[in-house]
Amino acid sequence: MLLVGHGHYDHLLDVPWVMRKHTPNAIVYGSGTVVHILHAMRDRNRTEDEHWTWVDPERVKNAEPDMATVPGCEGQQGATKSGTWIFSRGGHIRTMPVQSMHANHIPGHTFADGGYTEDLTEVPTSVFGWKQGQSMAWLIDLLDENKKIVYRIHFQDSAATPPCGLPPELHDDKAIDVEILSTGLWRNVDNYPDELLKRSKPRLVLLGHWENFFGNDPSSQKPEPVSEQEAVEIRKAVDSVLRATANHAIVRMPAPLSDVSLPAPQ
Repeated sequence: MLLVGHGHYDHLLDVPWVMRKHTPNAIVYGSGTVVHILHAMRDRNRTEDEHWTWVDPERVKNAEPDMATVPGCEGQQGATKSGTWIFSRGGHIRTMPVQSMHANHIPGHTFADGGYTEDLTEVPTSVFGWKQGQSMAWLIDLLDENKKIVYRIHFQDSAATPPCGLPPELHDDKAIDVEILSTGLWRNVDNYPDELLKRSKPRLVLLGHWENFFGNDPSSQKPEPVSEQEAVEIRKAVDSVLRATANHAIVRMPAPLSDVSLPAPQ
């Protein structure tokens, strides 16, 4: 399973390459907009240099109908709509999309906002064509042979003002083991990551989307952060919440494509 939180180019552009190189059997789940963008890559008749851009439309699924809605998130009204679990073909992973939002890039404005309602016929050639669509966080359960939950992971795809993206109350007595936080634009939303960490109370916190994807050497083993100060500040913010809640979680900022060990099962 390959889970996509929104359609901006820095979250979706490399998905076809990842599908072919790293996850040849995975199904991609995302918003309707994500599906419409990836369906622009369904043409097999491409040159050898472009073969990586072909996407099998059968491997791309719209997860919006399964999304848990969150009253108060970006004007959402009415009662909470319970999300639906989506199971992997092997049955050992299940995931639930959760309504979320994307932080403003500048005060009052998010670039490439909005979405698509029909399949694109051409792959967007401008960053503004990779539209956000419905942003979603993801709740992920890893299951054992008896379908018992071994690990629960919450993935916050983009910084969001609560209640957007907060994991729903499932009343199954299973706590969240791992919290994956996007650090990008975190100062442009309110009570983030404070409210989320107080709700999830994880044992391991992974800070992602911290690297400077405009100026890095892809071959470097040490990608540069957007700024040293920002990297320090987000780490301080997370540590502050953990101390205030007496949570002794491990906090890490892993490099892209690196492996991180899960904590021991509980």
